[in-house]
This record gives sequence, C-alpha cells and structure tokens, in this order.
Amino acid sequence: MNVRNIVSLSALTVLGLALLPGSAISQQKSLKEQLVGTWTLVSATQTKDGVKSDRWGKNPRGRATFEADGRYSFMIFRSDVPKFASNNMNEVTAEESKAAIQGMNANFGTGSIDEPRQAHRP
Repeated sequence: MNVRNIVSLSALTVLGLALLPGSAISQQKSLKEQLVGTWTLVSATQTKDGVKSDRWGKNPRGRATFEADGRYSFMIFRSDVPKFASNNMNEVTAEESKAAIQGMNANFGTGSIDEPRQAHRP
C-alpha cells in the first residue's frame, strides 16, 4: 500500500467518525454489554479479614469469557506448577498430579448482573 492510499484511507476514516451522530459515540453501554468478550487475568489477590493472600501465586495466569446471553467460562492457573518430568500426562507421579490439580481451577455456567444494584456500589 503506498502513501497516497494510506492518507486517503485515513482521511475517509476521520470523516466517517466525524459524521457519526454524537449520541452514537457518547452512548454508555450497560455493565453487561461492557463485560462481553474475553478478558485476561491481571491479579488474583484475596483479602479476608484485612489479610491479603496469593492463593494462586505471584504471577497467576487466567482468562474469563463472558457472552451476551449470560454464559461464561473462567480458568485460573498457578504459573509455578512444575512440568511433568516424563513430559507425558499419562505417566505422572502422584505428587505431580496433586500439584497440577491444586494449581488450577476452571468453571463455566450462566450468570446475570443486577444493573441497578451495581450502579450504586461504592
């Protein structure tokens, strides 16, 4: 693509955005609409009775997916679980299996959001 095409495409994009009605740009989406998509976990610190804990280690990995119809899936893993020595999941030791199972959680289901209640949370 040459410079002329890039400039033309950029100008058309800016013009198209400028012609959109103001309400289309500024219209606020509901919390449910904002959550739809796939999210990457950035933190998993828990606080109970004022005490913080890192149940999933210092650098947990995880992902959540929320669909418009209320379905979700969630996975979280400890990043410090050692790899299987045999490199074959059919030949793991009891200790390796225990570490793997305790170092992950995955679930899925359906849920809902009480929008008016969420709007008044401090």
